[in-house]
Amino acid sequence: MDLPSMVAAWRAAWQSLDPDRVAALYASGATHMSNAVVKRVNRPDGILTGPAEIRAYAAAVAKQIGSFRADITNVIANEETDGGSAAVEYRRIIDGNEREQMRVVEILEWRDGKITACRVFHF
Repeated sequence: MDLPSMVAAWRAAWQSLDPDRVAALYASGATHMSNAVVKRVNRPDGILTGPAEIRAYAAAVAKQIGSFRADITNVIANEETDGGSAAVEYRRIIDGNEREQMRVVEILEWRDGKITACRVFHF
């Protein structure tokens, strides 16, 4: 499957579990919303804002799991010269445990090569 460049970068960064690489993808003031934020870092609203908060979250995730894999099953994307958006559906596999994989959809928005908003939905 051919992925939009930002989707490929997003996937590679999160799969690396490198907090600096993850944070580098996000624009100043970017938001990341996920129920996993509530569970993993006890953030009641589930919303992170800016690269520093997103980096701290990615670091917490990296300490809690050994590996993360996003097996992408579908992407609907709209790319423009300076930005775009995508709905990315994938199977989330943590620590190689395929029996407990979870279906996830992430909505990504980006501008000038940086993610401006990410909304994560687990099923």
